[in-house]
Amino acid sequence: MAIIGKIRKHSGLVVVIVGVAIAAFVIGDFSKKSNSGTNDIGTVNGESIPYAEFNTKVEKSLEAQKENSGSDKVTDQETYQLRQSTWTATVKELLMGEEYDELGVTVSPEELFDQVQGKQPHRFILQYFKDPATGQYNPAVVLNYLKNLDKMEAKAKNQWLQFEKAIKDDRQETKFNNLLTKGYYVPKAFLKKDFINQSKALKVLSVAPELTSVSDSSVKLTDEDFQKFYDKNKIYFYMEDASRDIDYVLFEVKPSDIDRKKTTEDVAQLFKDFQSSIDVMTFTNANSDVKADTNFVKKGTFPAQLDTLLFVAKPGEVFPPFEFNNSWYMAKLLETQSRPDSMKGSQILLAFAGTGNDNIKRTKEEAKLKIDSLMAALKKTPQLFAEVARRYSDYPTAKDDGGDLKWFKDGNPNFDPFFKAGLELKPNEMKVVETRIGYSLFILAEKSAPVNKVKAAVLTRAIVPSNQTFQDTYMKASAFAGQNKTPEGFEKAAVAKGIQKRSAPNIREMDNYVMGLPSAREMVRWAFAETTKVGEVSPVFDLSGKYGIAILKSISDKGQQELKNIKARIEPSVKNMKKIDLLAEKLTKELSATKDITALASKLNAKLDTSMVTFSGFNRSNIGREAEIVGKLFTSKKGDLVGPLTGNYGAYIVFITDVVEAPGKDDLSYENMQQMQNFNQRVTGNMYNALEKTAKITDNRMKFY
Repeated sequence: MAIIGKIRKHSGLVVVIVGVAIAAFVIGDFSKKSNSGTNDIGTVNGESIPYAEFNTKVEKSLEAQKENSGSDKVTDQETYQLRQSTWTATVKELLMGEEYDELGVTVSPEELFDQVQGKQPHRFILQYFKDPATGQYNPAVVLNYLKNLDKMEAKAKNQWLQFEKAIKDDRQETKFNNLLTKGYYVPKAFLKKDFINQSKALKVLSVAPELTSVSDSSVKLTDEDFQKFYDKNKIYFYMEDASRDIDYVLFEVKPSDIDRKKTTEDVAQLFKDFQSSIDVMTFTNANSDVKADTNFVKKGTFPAQLDTLLFVAKPGEVFPPFEFNNSWYMAKLLETQSRPDSMKGSQILLAFAGTGNDNIKRTKEEAKLKIDSLMAALKKTPQLFAEVARRYSDYPTAKDDGGDLKWFKDGNPNFDPFFKAGLELKPNEMKVVETRIGYSLFILAEKSAPVNKVKAAVLTRAIVPSNQTFQDTYMKASAFAGQNKTPEGFEKAAVAKGIQKRSAPNIREMDNYVMGLPSAREMVRWAFAETTKVGEVSPVFDLSGKYGIAILKSISDKGQQELKNIKARIEPSVKNMKKIDLLAEKLTKELSATKDITALASKLNAKLDTSMVTFSGFNRSNIGREAEIVGKLFTSKKGDLVGPLTGNYGAYIVFITDVVEAPGKDDLSYENMQQMQNFNQRVTGNMYNALEKTAKITDNRMKFY
């Protein structure tokens, strides 16, 4: 059944892989389907993605998420992340499906069988069908799981089908990528040229006056300066997605004095019941905000005050409530022990009928008699334990590892029976242990030095705001939003009330996170609504423990940004460009007086740098970061004084002191391997992005979520 749990866990990953993702929920009026004007959540190359179909995937994924987490709750952030994954995977499935169909890339039933049960199984199989004792892949575990699949519940069978589909999809993608990468090769002439570019180097002396030597006040920017910078860097001002800039204020909901007093009173009554409880651990877990740890733990686990007290107390001692980090704590020391952190040993397993292996016919009584006889024999010759395990143990890996359990830690539930037995044993001593899969003869090999540990019932009760406090805070936020409807009023009121105004630039349409707010989807949707205008103040948003009010500062549409819209943002860079031009003029003037680079450095009060520059390799110096300048330098020869050269970071005068030629090399097989690896990574990494860019994709998610 452990494998079933792993498959269930992986089914959540599979859902992401194959395009089944998390649930949608309606957020106010923004997400009412009746307002969306379409029944499709999007289209890909003319093929629609119906909302109902997408939402069905959402519901299935929501259930998978709940089952995997063991909780009925899914956080807003988890919902957002998985919904995003659903969209990404759905679009990819449609786009790649077109490519697979056109090329005839398929995975046959025989190939899928080989991926699951063959000699070289798929990486998912290797990852999820491991022996719990060794952590290594075991084909017997796969076979045993598949043999019992028909006896499992329908949900488990469906999860296996999803798991198989994930293997098939991954294999199909791998075959497609192989088709692409095998179509590349590197001509020998290119290899030789690249080797030279990597190896040839210039030894240079350079002078580059600091930009700070030109004061800001001496720089007068003109429209031509802005236009020059804009034209040179135009590619960087293309917006792949629309964005919004907002400012916002927060009203945090914090426990009031009344809330704290009420919690203190509740904790006092709770402590009375805690003291009189017969089963204190059950009582603790029924009433604590944090589940109590039932294991023995070392010093340093609990809050400092409690940690100190527990390790000097006697079992049965109760510690009254104390407040720490906005929570109340009370505790009872149940037990103390000096015990190791980990131990190592081996086992011989004798299963019996009813323990999950249908091939085992022996009764429980027969298993006990046999395990006792093995222990009696091995007590005389413990050195034969591994050999006997290989011969008699029913554990799948015993024939390979001789029953070796390796090191296991205190508190690991999978090894708890062995750990308890090992506490009483010395090295090479044995004990018969009954587990859920049979009788095990356990032999202790080694255990770590014992340390003091405690088992304690620790009940935690958080101090939280009451419903009334939430209402009071909401009313304050609502009053702020209602009374300050203009940018001027918004700014003035925030200052007057001592409320910090925060900025969130470059918000994208499908963002959920907004500068410190992990679940601000509703605020983002407001900012992108067609009816929201620049300068408009929002209604109050519930932001999980705080209330927010935003003001829309600016709108940037998808496409090339106009200079007027980014002028303020690029002004510092334009100023630096102007300073570089002024420094270049200064360098030109000084060059007319002397061609000695050492004298130039002294005259300019600038550092004289010594650098080794390669054409395409890593360069540590500032000048090495200037690609255009490096290109110009490699057209020069030894003894040349070059400049002034203007780059992105400064203006330079460079003297070529030496040219180090690349060494001769005939065998370029290593370089070929490196180049092919780089090509393969680029192809597989960028192929899908290229497909996505050329596809006609309509995204209507904003109208639904």
